[in-house]
Amino acid sequence: MDINILFAFGRHDGLIFFMEQFVKTAEKNNINYLSVDFTKPESFDSYEIEEFVNRTNVVMFTFNNYGIKFSYSNGENVWKKHNIPVFDYIVDHPRNFDDSMENPPCDLYVFALDKDHVDFIKRFYPKVKGVFFSPNGGTYMNDLIPYLDRPIDVIYMGGCQGKINSYPIINYFKDEGKDFYIRTLEIMFGNLMLPTERAIETYFAEKNILISDDDLLFLNKNYAVYLENTVRRRTKLMGIKALDDLGIHVEVFGGLGFRDDEIVLSDNIVLHDRISCTDIMDKIRQAKISLCFTPWFKNGCSEKNFDSMLNGALCVTDKGRYLENHYIDGHNIIFFDLTNPAQMAADIKWLLDNPDQAKVIAQRGYETACMYDTWENRFNYVYETMLTIV
Repeated sequence: MDINILFAFGRHDGLIFFMEQFVKTAEKNNINYLSVDFTKPESFDSYEIEEFVNRTNVVMFTFNNYGIKFSYSNGENVWKKHNIPVFDYIVDHPRNFDDSMENPPCDLYVFALDKDHVDFIKRFYPKVKGVFFSPNGGTYMNDLIPYLDRPIDVIYMGGCQGKINSYPIINYFKDEGKDFYIRTLEIMFGNLMLPTERAIETYFAEKNILISDDDLLFLNKNYAVYLENTVRRRTKLMGIKALDDLGIHVEVFGGLGFRDDEIVLSDNIVLHDRISCTDIMDKIRQAKISLCFTPWFKNGCSEKNFDSMLNGALCVTDKGRYLENHYIDGHNIIFFDLTNPAQMAADIKWLLDNPDQAKVIAQRGYETACMYDTWENRFNYVYETMLTIV
């Protein structure tokens, strides 16, 4: 069966880059498609879209909901009117897309990059027609620079969550949420493999308080991010500080958030503004080691780990179940424990002092990621899933 795919582009640089990888794979496989940027109505021809959606076996594909509410002037959803299934690849926590998940405007199928996110959608958003697990993929850009010739010792791609000086009042609680914040953060710091939504449920279980799914969803939508960002900021700062203490030079791109009054970093840690996806790939190609603090996805993965390996850097990362099931510590990746940043820094120092061994691990990581974790791999899975729905 031939499928016609309408690719819905959005405005976010990273999501545009991901979609471009999907389009390249569609072209490689001679799949009929139409690309539309729904954030720029002046850029597309509505007649061209109308002709496309009236074909047979049409699907719409998007990242993070772009275009799913596209409607005619009378308010009728285009995808719903033409019985076109929409496949939405969300690369953030599903709580961020509540407006579209709770009451989808069309027949919505979701790819989530964490198995815990899959469970979250199935539990709290039952109107979504189907949910599938698919972590992000990585991108190979150019010929690899020989490992020993790479000028950057350690790179970190990404920012640091902003410092939270005060937490919003939660009227749900008599004490306005003070105990909730304190104890839930203790639970999270006590088990850094615990998803935020599970930590919140653990809080109520400890208190022997029965809470409805509606109330849990309310707390997750409005307050989970404050808990999550507090833990993420602390673990990142402690990790970078441990490297600094050993005199390890780190190039941080997007890292101005690492400035902190209490944890002061030396000139070993070079903080750069965020740069484009294409530019960051070139920086990875120049790095021996890529340090990854994964987003708070404990049962999935984002793209940075795979980008690192596919561009020849040795990936040093905190643990996650997807990575642990597909990669072997010391063989094609290096895992570290978020509770032990000093050991992580010591491991990186050893790798820098033993580049011949590090080179072998990096090469194995590259080979494994090429086989299993490219955006082409992800497209193939998405396409096979589409075939089962159309």
